[in-house]
Amino acid sequence: MRRGMGVLLPLLVILSACGIKPRPATPSQSSGMVITQEEIAESGARTMWDAVSRTVRFARFQESGTGKPQRIRRRGASSIVLSDDMPIYLDRVQVLDIQLLASMPARDIETIQVLSGLDGTTYYGTNSGDGVILIQTREGERKR
Repeated sequence: MRRGMGVLLPLLVILSACGIKPRPATPSQSSGMVITQEEIAESGARTMWDAVSRTVRFARFQESGTGKPQRIRRRGASSIVLSDDMPIYLDRVQVLDIQLLASMPARDIETIQVLSGLDGTTYYGTNSGDGVILIQTREGERKR
């Protein structure tokens, strides 16, 4: 038995007996809205940026004057203090430069999952209060 396992097992038994189930490390597919490969193909998207901007309906996608991705914001302001940008995760890794999505092919996407602000903060912290966009690629799905 590994060190520390002696405490973990009784804790899980107590939580289960009280009807409390530990949350998984990642949200289930039933959380939020899931966009499938078929819906992405029907949208005519060529890049991941196209796929996200054409299929996620309750967000605003801002581009620069030259057509490069700049920001993703939830429609309507939810906070004066917190950032309104919706974070994007690609195969469970946060995409800090969303311009990368414009150079990646949409055909590589397995699913796009959009979490609400409540689920976003539960799994990804307080800066995810406007929701989170999770992109799962075919290659990432095989590695899981």
